[in-house]
Amino acid sequence: ILDLSVMNKVISIDIENNLVEVEPGVICDELNEKLKSSGYFFPPDPGSSSVATIGGMVATNAGGIQAFKYGVTQNYVLFLEVIFPDGNIVK
Repeated sequence: ILDLSVMNKVISIDIENNLVEVEPGVICDELNEKLKSSGYFFPPDPGSSSVATIGGMVATNAGGIQAFKYGVTQNYVLFLEVIFPDGNIVK
């Protein structure tokens, strides 16, 4: 088990370029709350969005009831940085 719950920061929101950078422990509903004032939202909407982390959603390619209209998580991921147990970093 890998606990990423302390990696829960929204690093940046760039409305002009439609980009959001987050850590894997960010909760889906919390991200959408931060985006609400700009008129944007993160469309994948699993039933567990109040506890679903972005990292978990990426790992499972979460969708939800809006998936048919908006797509699933993979449709919204442009970049990942992964750190392996040996310290190797892949971008």
